[in-house]
Amino acid sequence: MANIINSSANLDKKTIYFLTRSKNTMKMSECDGQVIGVKAWAIYEDADYQTQEVKQVLAILTDEGETLATISGTFIRDFLDIVDVFGEDLKKIRIMTGKTKNNRTFVTCDYAE
Repeated sequence: MANIINSSANLDKKTIYFLTRSKNTMKMSECDGQVIGVKAWAIYEDADYQTQEVKQVLAILTDEGETLATISGTFIRDFLDIVDVFGEDLKKIRIMTGKTKNNRTFVTCDYAE
């Protein structure tokens, strides 16, 4: 079982599986510009298969039953800022990518109505 650090309320076993172990998980960065419904979410620790380095992963189960995940610290920070304001009332977010001053791509999110 994954070491869940933070999550939406009342996750059942099926939802925990989809958030932490689903083989159909998509990268958040591949969903630029999309507005997604947030059914459930979790931040958990997972070890990289090659380096064994433990990283925090944010996974979101959408209203459509898809699982999206990221290890982006920027995305996780911005998502938790939204959760701090909306709590369990959070229904939708917009996924966005941008470029740093060094021309590196990053992924983040914003509240969506």
